[in-house]
Amino acid sequence: MRKIADIKVNIISSKSKNQVIVKITSDNGDFGIGEAWWGIPDPDNPGKTALPIASVIENILAPRLIGKNPDEIEKHWYDLWDYGYRYGDQGIYMMGLSGIDIALWDLLGKTNKISVMQMLGGAVHNSLPCYASLPPLRNTNLVINETKRAIKSGINAVKLHEVEIKYVSILRKEFGESLKIMVDVNGHYNLIEALEAGKEMAKYNITWFEEPVRPMRDHDAIKEIGIKTKIPIAAGENEYSINDFKKLLDNNTVTYLQPEITKIGGITAAKRITGLTELYNVALCPHNFSIGPSLYASIHWAFASQMSTWIEIPWVPKNFNFNFYNSLPEIHNGKINVPNGHGLGLK
Repeated sequence: MRKIADIKVNIISSKSKNQVIVKITSDNGDFGIGEAWWGIPDPDNPGKTALPIASVIENILAPRLIGKNPDEIEKHWYDLWDYGYRYGDQGIYMMGLSGIDIALWDLLGKTNKISVMQMLGGAVHNSLPCYASLPPLRNTNLVINETKRAIKSGINAVKLHEVEIKYVSILRKEFGESLKIMVDVNGHYNLIEALEAGKEMAKYNITWFEEPVRPMRDHDAIKEIGIKTKIPIAAGENEYSINDFKKLLDNNTVTYLQPEITKIGGITAAKRITGLTELYNVALCPHNFSIGPSLYASIHWAFASQMSTWIEIPWVPKNFNFNFYNSLPEIHNGKINVPNGHGLGLK
């Protein structure tokens, strides 16, 4: 039986983005790569906000896995979840567990020369549509030019991270009804502001209104916004446990469910959320804004899930780098095809 010999965490930082990369190596030299949530954006302190997450992995999670069989992923997930329960089933502990779990799945796939998607049961979809998720740009020309670049690549759907409604109007006028527009305000508005903004956005036929209100987990407020604006609501990136998602879905709050694989506990937890989307008949749209292991883990998960509807692709200007891995999956006519390769298929 092979054993886990080493677990390393690498914080890769720039002024635009952090990445928390986890590498698990077995005693025969095989390794898997995972990714944890990256912290809070802070261009004045690159990498610093990721340190607590890296510390959880290095000092709490990793020591419990050294010498263990890396193939027993489900067993390790429950052991680590139970061991750290007093830290809570939300927040940085689950972020660290996510990075560990994704790396173990990548390692198992590489060892058995099979993709993560195949280990999850194989592809349910031949292809899935993707949308270009723009960073907050706060500039009309940048928004238009990045949208043009996405369209030129074959993508015909964009997500804005802008809080001013004028950008929705500008894109609709510039590109017409053929462009699908999603709007994510990351909980910028209070309830009254969100209702007003949503009613205005409804004029422009947006695909969804994402995390429309702060607190971002105020399920009652989110539900009220959906009812009163008649806009489909997307949320879930700041939920963590299976119980969190059940509460969100019990409230009939969302049309599009957006779990973030680097927060929920990785691929092992993602399997359970897949079952919830089928039970509650909601669309699964994994949240992701990182190019690397977490993006590819989200893609493998989406292809193995019946309710998957969209793939989020970080669509960033050239000066906004992901220093660990900058290769996007191939996109054809606005869609991503079935992933291949062993494990996550990172090259």
